[in-house]
Amino acid sequence: MWKKIFILVVLGYTSLSTKYFLESYVYATTDEESVAVNEDSLSSNLSSEDKKMIFDRLYEEGYQLGEEDGSSEKPYENFNGSQSLDYTTEESQWFVMGYTVGYEKAKRTKEDATNAIKEQEASAGEQAGYQQGLEDYKHATVAYNPPQTPAKSTEWNKGFSLGYTKAIQVMDLSIKAKKDGHTQGLEGEALNMPELYSANELTRKAYEEGFQSGQKEQVEKLKKEYKQEGYKQGYALQTLSVPSGLSSEVAAAFEQGYSKGEKQRHKDVRQEGFNAAFTYTTHHSPSAYQTNTRLLESYKEGFQSNQVASQLRKDAYEEGWKLGHTMTIPAKYKHTKPAVAVYKQYYDLGQKKQKQTVFEIFVVVLILISGIGAYTLFGRKRNRQEAFDLEENTEGIGVK
Repeated sequence: MWKKIFILVVLGYTSLSTKYFLESYVYATTDEESVAVNEDSLSSNLSSEDKKMIFDRLYEEGYQLGEEDGSSEKPYENFNGSQSLDYTTEESQWFVMGYTVGYEKAKRTKEDATNAIKEQEASAGEQAGYQQGLEDYKHATVAYNPPQTPAKSTEWNKGFSLGYTKAIQVMDLSIKAKKDGHTQGLEGEALNMPELYSANELTRKAYEEGFQSGQKEQVEKLKKEYKQEGYKQGYALQTLSVPSGLSSEVAAAFEQGYSKGEKQRHKDVRQEGFNAAFTYTTHHSPSAYQTNTRLLESYKEGFQSNQVASQLRKDAYEEGWKLGHTMTIPAKYKHTKPAVAVYKQYYDLGQKKQKQTVFEIFVVVLILISGIGAYTLFGRKRNRQEAFDLEENTEGIGVK
């Protein structure tokens, strides 16, 4: 007890005179060799070199004791009371000064090391929590409260909770970033990412993906619109005129539409000529195409390519001529109006011919029947007359 009382008395006595000095050691420097000695306070009986030597020795002894106690965080644990009583007041000040600096330095070093370990634990936990949060979000298994690991330190679990929460917040923000990026992409403007999303890699990437998808959707929409415009222009056989200010992709789509429309027009005209061959037996040139030699040529190609019209007429006529037969249009021509029309036409002709033929046959048969009946009747009369004449002759011969 007397040892601690002595220390408190010494510290109280020196507290005012050494305040600035201690603060400079505790908070500003870690080099014990930089301690300045106030030589004016040393005993006048010693030389400055002796005083300096004594100061260094006492300061070093106190420093080492303080360093040991500071490492264990047990103040005055290694103070030797009997030894301290041998010091003068000034020497005690030097000793306590060294002790205090050593103690505070060792204590601070240990605290720094402990804090560094805690920071490492917290950082490791935060990283683990962040990754777990991303995985849970991806699989839609987000926990209402971040899970804790009893085997880990308190700092690690705190870091895990923090990282997990950050991951969920980042993923929520990423979804919004992608939507906002998509909206901006649809506007057809250059990428202009808000600072809110550029600070994090995930949100930045999400915004860029959304922007790119929006741009792509906008380009596809324009391509579709201008492809239709090009088709109309091509089908009308107008001179190709690509609108100005279009991107290369959209301009290419316009040209594709034009080419497709032009080809479709000639295809339709060829089909028109093909269908006309069902109606007309010889080629004729429609007045609508008189001023366009290419369309006339397409029409003629279609007309001449129809090699089935004549056979269809023949088949329809023969089907119509058959007795008791119902008209059945071939399936391949059911949706071709000219073919259906010509089939009905020739089927009806066959029907008429059938009826006419039947009538003619009936008349002939009737005439034959009438002739045969008249001949038979006449023969009977003649036979009767001959029999009568024979009978008369026989009776005359008998009278004589």
